[in-house]
Amino acid sequence: MNKSRKCPVCNSHEYEKIEKINFLLFEEHPISKGYDLVQCKLCSFMYADVKVTQIELDNYYSNISKYEDKQISTGGGYNIYDKERLAGVAIYLSNLFTDKNIKIADVGCAIGGLLEQLKNLGFENITGIDPSKSCVEITKNEKGIDCLHSSLFDLNDSFGTYDLIIISHVWEHILDLETAINSLEKILSPNGYIYIECPNAMNYKNTIHAPLQELNTEHINHFYEKGFLNFFGLRNYKCIDIGNKIVKIASGEDYDALYGVFQKSSTNLDYKIQFDNEILASLQEYINKSRIWFAKIIHIIESNLSNERNVAIYGIGQFAFKLLYEIVKKRPDLHLFLFDNNSLNVGKEISKFKINKGADLDKYLGNEKLKIIITSLIHQNSIKQNINNILTEKNITQVEIIELK
Repeated sequence: MNKSRKCPVCNSHEYEKIEKINFLLFEEHPISKGYDLVQCKLCSFMYADVKVTQIELDNYYSNISKYEDKQISTGGGYNIYDKERLAGVAIYLSNLFTDKNIKIADVGCAIGGLLEQLKNLGFENITGIDPSKSCVEITKNEKGIDCLHSSLFDLNDSFGTYDLIIISHVWEHILDLETAINSLEKILSPNGYIYIECPNAMNYKNTIHAPLQELNTEHINHFYEKGFLNFFGLRNYKCIDIGNKIVKIASGEDYDALYGVFQKSSTNLDYKIQFDNEILASLQEYINKSRIWFAKIIHIIESNLSNERNVAIYGIGQFAFKLLYEIVKKRPDLHLFLFDNNSLNVGKEISKFKINKGADLDKYLGNEKLKIIITSLIHQNSIKQNINNILTEKNITQVEIIELK
């Protein structure tokens, strides 16, 4: 349990510590003590040295995952940017795989948005697989697409075999990639293909959505081109295509994604590891830029809360986890009122403070002036509008909203 994590790409135990990432998380969260970001000395891969088990992470994704929520999740195509992203992947695959009768499985399909786009392009033999029962039901009932309930690690012959397996924005979440690829190969046809897509760690520095946003509790593997090539090459996969693309997130900002198509080879490729000499400097630049921005935000908070005893935090996501760690450490005397619009977070506790529904904000406002810090930088404008709507409707004036972006 307390042993260091081996490199998920080459299985080496030799690494160098790069940065400590701290969080203040839900009481039941499996990564409650934070982790070290490390680099493998053999293959250069960057990953989180988390002290958890795959079972603990599986339980998190199956029981308290955000991906079934249509309002905040990606993968369902319920907002314009997400829909455009998924449509782009479907068109790309349609151009590469012209036979519409091939069998396709989207493993970790969330609520079926990519499968829906493939269906629209004429692919009929498509199946989703996801560890969340709610995601499975939404995919089946609302998308009209067959979907199986299973962890990635529980795949077997009863699931059938597929010519193309999609693992889109899944691989960055998985602790044990060796076991994961072995499990996938149980349902991959001989000489079958894998389409993979992840955030591109080489380009984190290009657009920083929030300080250290990419070094979070969910993304524990940080891929770039040589990371993909090394992982699949060492396991006898030929690279058919690989590249970077820029997609839009909910805020309209750019997001760099890495994608690749790999084909399983029946012969030994005798692949040699490629060490990347650029990824460390690139990630350190991202971390340095993030730390400068983070320090400015801490200064804003400290200057606003120096005489406060009660403060509201609105937007409980990845940046809030890091910010709450610093706030509670510096001001353990503060009483926090936590609010979020994600129904899956409501009712959970962080450091004994319960997360309340954002729409119920007015119920927690007393007669004293209260400051509300918006900690979701990506959704800051929409959250501010929600708060102002509540304040106007209830004729509440003793509130000051603190924006961090």
